[in-house]
Amino acid sequence: MVVGHTSSALLAPQYHTGPWFDVWTFQRGLTSALFLLLSGFAFSLATTRHWPSHVRLSPVVWRRVRRFLLFIGLGYILHFPVLPASALAGATETEWRAFLAVDVLQLIGVSLLALQALVFVLRSRQLFMVVNFAVATAIVAAAPAFWREEWGMVLPPAVAAYLSPASGSQFPLFPWAAYVFWGAGAGQVYARWGAAHLAYYELWAMLLPGVALMLAGVAIGGGSIASDVAIRSGACLLVLAAIAHASRSLTQLPHVFGAVAQESLVVYFVHLCLVYGSIWSPGLTQVLGNTLGLLPTILAACSVVAAMVALAWQWNRLKHVHPVAARWVVLAAGVVLVARLI
Repeated sequence: MVVGHTSSALLAPQYHTGPWFDVWTFQRGLTSALFLLLSGFAFSLATTRHWPSHVRLSPVVWRRVRRFLLFIGLGYILHFPVLPASALAGATETEWRAFLAVDVLQLIGVSLLALQALVFVLRSRQLFMVVNFAVATAIVAAAPAFWREEWGMVLPPAVAAYLSPASGSQFPLFPWAAYVFWGAGAGQVYARWGAAHLAYYELWAMLLPGVALMLAGVAIGGGSIASDVAIRSGACLLVLAAIAHASRSLTQLPHVFGAVAQESLVVYFVHLCLVYGSIWSPGLTQVLGNTLGLLPTILAACSVVAAMVALAWQWNRLKHVHPVAARWVVLAAGVVLVARLI
């Protein structure tokens, strides 16, 4: 993800052609789909471990809701178009469209809120699994119809942006939320028998379905939404099958991997500000733009990755070793960011 964003922001246009660039573009598309699928998967596993706490309005549920709302808020803050915030009322139509466009953080936040609501309503793990697969399939099937509608004519722009890309959204719910729901369903399958029988899960829940989905996507063809989602989903499952196969020979990963995974929100937010800029500061896009050759782009991408790994590692360490200091850092950062908005 970090490499893809950095290279997209810096690589000169003359390198945006040829078979290697096509392969790279396809791989970049898999990053988003895999990120969303794993979000649903992680939600499902975390919920299963404390299922009774999530089928009632417990403190655990309220903490989750606040965190998911934070995702949505951060998504909008990343695209805040004007300073100070009081000037938003006078923003142009283009600035409003950019502000209300739905990106990954809003998509994940809304999708996870929907998953939590399903847990609360369904209360059964097996029913939750079945409904997730059904909802994901329905989202993909309904996506073409939602894309054809002029939602901006009948709904507020902030709502219409979630339903189709017509208003500039990169990740509308249709069809991107399908990956989150499929991930949640797959997480329940894993929780029921996959963890104890990883080899069978790898074969029957990842490898074979992955091949079948890719073949189905090719058979559908025509560049349709269903074809694209099927091919991406199948490729993601093949990647996960390879990771699952490799994990069987690993006893323990270095701590840095866990730190990066636990601080993925920090990494995502900071690297977007660093690469694309924000209302707080310019980014690499504003400073360099698409001007670099292949080797300088690779070096820049590796540098950004190294910086994000170091950030996640040290921030995770601070939270565990000095939690009080970490809370003060969060408070100070929040005050600075809000002050800049005001």
